[in-house]
Amino acid sequence: MSHEASSFQEIADDIASYAGEGGGDVQRYIVAPAMLEMIGPVNGKEILDLYCGAGYFSRRLASLGASVTAVDDSDRLVGIAREINDREHFKIQYAVAEPNDLSVIEDSMFDDIVCNMGIMSTRDLAGTVAALARLVKLGGRFIFSIVHPCFNMPDSCWIRDPDGKILYEAVDNYFSERWWISDLTGGAKERSRIKHRTLSSYINALSARGFNVRRISEPKPTQDVLTLKPHLGVFERVPAAMVIEAIFPYL
Repeated sequence: MSHEASSFQEIADDIASYAGEGGGDVQRYIVAPAMLEMIGPVNGKEILDLYCGAGYFSRRLASLGASVTAVDDSDRLVGIAREINDREHFKIQYAVAEPNDLSVIEDSMFDDIVCNMGIMSTRDLAGTVAALARLVKLGGRFIFSIVHPCFNMPDSCWIRDPDGKILYEAVDNYFSERWWISDLTGGAKERSRIKHRTLSSYINALSARGFNVRRISEPKPTQDVLTLKPHLGVFERVPAAMVIEAIFPYL
């Protein structure tokens, strides 16, 4: 088991409590809707959910008609996801595996592979993308979300005036790839790490394995969301996250 898997294992129950019904406000009101919009209709599709965690996003996709295989490198989190799904009875198969070694799954099985704010936890990005290239069908997609690497990074912070009003965001050391804790993960996940990588690192890892990026989304809160959750207004100014759609191969 990787160091990253171990860090999740230690707090799996807390993560499940936090993320089991959709996570924090950024995830629930900004990231997940953007992911679902990018994914589009899923009825009848075979989908792999990588880094499924406690399984919220897997269940969401299954509720929309997908046949889902949910994978995580934490056996405790997969166990929690199974327990929840035993009550809800969605069409989901579960597996425990390292993201760069998905040999428990057959080749070319999936129409789409999705990863909702999880791939930042992998130590081996190139190996993980290589594993996914083996599993996705020709013409299939890999759709994933990450904290925005240009703005939400280790050396970034809001600069405020003496009254506490946000003036602007300051960023530095973008090219220094390293492990850190993002406040966007929120709650229990603040006790686990993610890796800051440059945007080019993600794009080049995809390209090296035959994926071609087709769309990128930098979602912001809608007016309805801002009415309900006004504190998310800062993300009208600077994007919290990025969603990337890559095709294998480009058709």
